[in-house]
Amino acid sequence: MYATPQTSDGWITKVVERTDEGFLVEARFALGPEFRSRVAERESELLFAARSRLARLGINIVPAAPAPTFDHTYCDLRLQIVAAIASYGIGEHLERIVVPGLRVGRLVFCPEDTRLDSTEIHRLIRDNAIQVPSGFSIDSNGYLILRPQRQIFHFAQPLGIEQVTAIATHADGKDLLNRLQVREPVEHIELPPRDGLVTACSMFLHRHYVVLRNLDEALGLHLQATVLDPVSTRGTNIYLEFINRSDQLIINPSVAATVHEAIALEPRRRYWHGGPERQGEPGSQPDPEFETLKAVFDRLESGANHDHYSHRMMAISHAPARLRAGDAPEHIWTQPQTPPDPRRGTELAAGLVAEGLRLDTRPECGTSVLSELPDGARATLLLGYFPNLVEHTEICAAALQQRIGRIIFRRASFEHGHFLSARDHGRLADYEGLGIEVFWCNDARGHVVKHVFRGLRGYFTAPENVSRFHDTLVFAIYGSTRPLNDHGIAQVERLLTNLRGLFGNDISILTGGGPGAMQQVTDVAHEMGLMVGSSFIETIDQKPNDSADFYQTFQSRSRQSRQRWFEIASFHIFLTGGVGTLEEIGLTLTDMKLGVIESGPLVFFDGSGNGFYWEGLQTQLAHMADQGRMPHWLLDDILMTSDPDAVPRFYKQALRLG
Repeated sequence: MYATPQTSDGWITKVVERTDEGFLVEARFALGPEFRSRVAERESELLFAARSRLARLGINIVPAAPAPTFDHTYCDLRLQIVAAIASYGIGEHLERIVVPGLRVGRLVFCPEDTRLDSTEIHRLIRDNAIQVPSGFSIDSNGYLILRPQRQIFHFAQPLGIEQVTAIATHADGKDLLNRLQVREPVEHIELPPRDGLVTACSMFLHRHYVVLRNLDEALGLHLQATVLDPVSTRGTNIYLEFINRSDQLIINPSVAATVHEAIALEPRRRYWHGGPERQGEPGSQPDPEFETLKAVFDRLESGANHDHYSHRMMAISHAPARLRAGDAPEHIWTQPQTPPDPRRGTELAAGLVAEGLRLDTRPECGTSVLSELPDGARATLLLGYFPNLVEHTEICAAALQQRIGRIIFRRASFEHGHFLSARDHGRLADYEGLGIEVFWCNDARGHVVKHVFRGLRGYFTAPENVSRFHDTLVFAIYGSTRPLNDHGIAQVERLLTNLRGLFGNDISILTGGGPGAMQQVTDVAHEMGLMVGSSFIETIDQKPNDSADFYQTFQSRSRQSRQRWFEIASFHIFLTGGVGTLEEIGLTLTDMKLGVIESGPLVFFDGSGNGFYWEGLQTQLAHMADQGRMPHWLLDDILMTSDPDAVPRFYKQALRLG
């Protein structure tokens, strides 16, 4: 996993004064011990980067005198806040949002010794290790010159104070901003005198971060949202915010940038339980963590009456250290802990080894066990089934007092097997918000997986796959339960090879997880060493594959809700499919039209060699666009082809990549 060396967002501690331009404030940034150690006497190489959502509102935040002050825990910095894009009309609302507590941005460590020179940057671009906008330049000083796409973003109507406040302060404020800020294609970007605008470019960063530098105001001044992070900088709408401080018009502004090596975050050492090749393949070694937890659940449930209500039990895991001390209360809890020796198991198994759970621990068929936990216990809670409404509310209340730190459930549903309902997914989001880890001791797959979020959507994956799940560039691939012919399989393999050639090895695919073409694509991707995810739906005609590296499950009534989980994909590819695929096509096109997901290139691929499957749909979509029933820009983002070599060319053209 790769990251920018930076602090978390700092916050305003004091509004010093209101000035003619805006506000002078004091802000504080928490310095973690690792970050402080990394910077170590090199504070001069720290850069303040403002929050991107504030910059997109036309708000500029720049450091002001005096110089920042540091101690072992915090950095205090004085900032000037102004409404720099006058035409947005945000200036009249600044007083309401520039208040103590507002998050303003982060401190980024940008050392010269991690900066790449022109030769190194060119090599990265040539080898597709990064993807940058078309029309780029690299000067002899190692500055990458970025030129935005011919488009600008504006607000359809002036924003009110409620909208500005929500964008600036709410956790989902950026989603609201994405809906309110609309794109307009232009022939040339005209940056008016004494004003500004928001535009964008396409860029994909994997293992590097980019710092925007204002070298020449003659081509526009970029606002202080100047750092583009690895992994999160992937897409067509990488926003750039320019202002013109001159009295003359600027046409097609550009900005210089330096490219730096990101930090490689080493994942915590864990027990590898997937055998020498890859976890989950037939013949791989059994998961010792699963076997341990399964034995624990079997023991807890063995004394019950063997009806499904008795399995709605709750039990709290023992703490081995407390047992050794001779303490044996009726209900025993443990804090999540890291094993002293990674070879003995994962951190989850270490807290729940057999000797750590008393044989006479009594399971509860109710929530009273939660009230007996002390505040701050952060206990591990074992559940026979994923929580229902009553259990969920009690768990959330306990989590607010930090009585619960981790949940391990065995079964998703009594009525629907291992498929979760739409309400269950909402509860998983609640647990994420409350800081509760969720693990699934999945009998059907014979492993233990952790629930992790990527953006707004959560998937289950093995703990050792979490970093890779967060890092990969995801391609959603849709298709039929009917298998592809041999020619089709070969064409899909060539297609995936081309995608890897364009974007590098850090890619993964996401399918519906069914048989037929989806299983064939999964097998091809695994043979290529790619990560594969599945979004399983409860149907009578599909047997879910058992080899996905990350997955989520949905009950049959959650078909359209399930499509939201494909939002983690940057690209969507439709293979030949039936009415189910047709539904997914309609949902994806509608989501792009409404701005629910970022617009981007869509590929309809038919490698069967038996005529062109998508010809009828191609005609229908063109007819809809001619009649004004779908936007022409959406039609421009569609490629229908049987040639796998045409796909990377189309991506580079549609994304305007160099």
